[in-house]
Amino acid sequence: MSAASDAKRMFVENLNAFGDQKTQPEKYNLYLGLIYLVASVEQVQQDLEQIKQLLAKRH
Repeated sequence: MSAASDAKRMFVENLNAFGDQKTQPEKYNLYLGLIYLVASVEQVQQDLEQIKQLLAKRH
């Protein structure tokens, strides 16, 4: 597993354990925001890998 997927798993775990949307909206928003941030990092990593593969084919 990558560091990003480990982080995502941990944030989801924390969201489920501590992030009640009604009683703890700050924690809910924090963990949900971190999950979205990690998802964005994962997408950037995938895009970068695709770019590397395309560049490798050109050389």
